Amino acid sequence: MLNKLISAFKQNPDSKGFNDIVKACQSDLRGYCRRLTAGDYALADDVAQESLITAYQQLGKLENIDAFKGWLYRIAYRNFLKQISKVKELGEDHIVELQTVQADDNEEFIIQLMAFLNEQQRAVLSLHITLGYNHEEISNILNMPIGTVKSHCKRGKDKLIGIGQKLQLGAA
Repeated sequence: MLNKLISAFKQNPDSKGFNDIVKACQSDLRGYCRRLTAGDYALADDVAQESLITAYQQLGKLENIDAFKGWLYRIAYRNFLKQISKVKELGEDHIVELQTVQADDNEEFIIQLMAFLNEQQRAVLSLHITLGYNHEEISNILNMPIGTVKSHCKRGKDKLIGIGQKLQLGAA
């Protein structure tokens, strides 16, 4: 369905057509951005919005419409890195403390856990675990060597496992 919307938009670019594309992918994009920002919803929404604006402006250049979501995630990752560099320049710290989350809200818990990972680990694990991309696809999306993707994935998973073990010990 998304491919049909993109094809129609490329043939007749208008705001309604792009709004339909946004509706079809906005939820996944916002979830990805929330995991990237470790729960900073305002920053996540800024990154998502800026990414959609860029996608709107450059969609005509996308040759392979099957790669749209990966392309959109690449744009979001680059926008995220730009926003993070601005935050670091200002000396602001956007670390989210792990709070008690009800057991039935797994997504919120995952977002909070992302605060313990670095930006690259967040991006790789979000694409791999929550969105189902393989290492090669992630390498293409993030423009990162496959060995680096695998390292970030392994280190991020190990860190999350360690945090999970600490949380279990604290609950016991």
